[in-house]
Amino acid sequence: MKKRIYSILLACLLIAALAGCGKKAEAVATETTVAQSQETTEESKAAEAGTEAGADAFTAFEDPNGLFTASYPGTPKEMKQSVSSEGTAIDLYSYMLEQEDALYNVMYSAIPEGTAAEPSAMLEGAVANIPYTIEDSKDITLGEYQGKELKYSAPLGSDTIVFYHRVYIAGDHVYQLQAVSESGERTPEIDTFFNSFALK
Repeated sequence: MKKRIYSILLACLLIAALAGCGKKAEAVATETTVAQSQETTEESKAAEAGTEAGADAFTAFEDPNGLFTASYPGTPKEMKQSVSSEGTAIDLYSYMLEQEDALYNVMYSAIPEGTAAEPSAMLEGAVANIPYTIEDSKDITLGEYQGKELKYSAPLGSDTIVFYHRVYIAGDHVYQLQAVSESGERTPEIDTFFNSFALK
């Protein structure tokens, strides 16, 4: 899978979420990689094993900043992007694992200071600003926090990629989970990934 293209799509989705917060986010962010987990031979083998063994191969991962835990079929890479919202630089942290036939990603960012909106309004705004056709949308929760689960398609060259996406507003952060399968179907592995996500 083409990581650079996904990275651009992820930045677009963050911008959409910020627009939903009532902030005007500027079109693209300067991308910087601040920390990348070094992928060892063992980790590569673990990721391949995850593809073959399915949901049983998922293992727990803890965000180095101590904000969340989630299960991946291998070790995700940490990336950081910056976007500008009304002159304020906002950092987006992303923990993505890409395989030959699947992708799993958790990303989060702080909600800009001075943003005054109800979580439900922020979620609706984020969904409304996603620049792709939303095929399915439903309300979800994570404990006391409100969220949305989405399914939408995005162009990738001559292909169309189906994304499964969860967004949560939790305190002063926006958390987003994305998963992709080669077939475009929602696989048991996607459910394992989504259901493993927990805030610390």
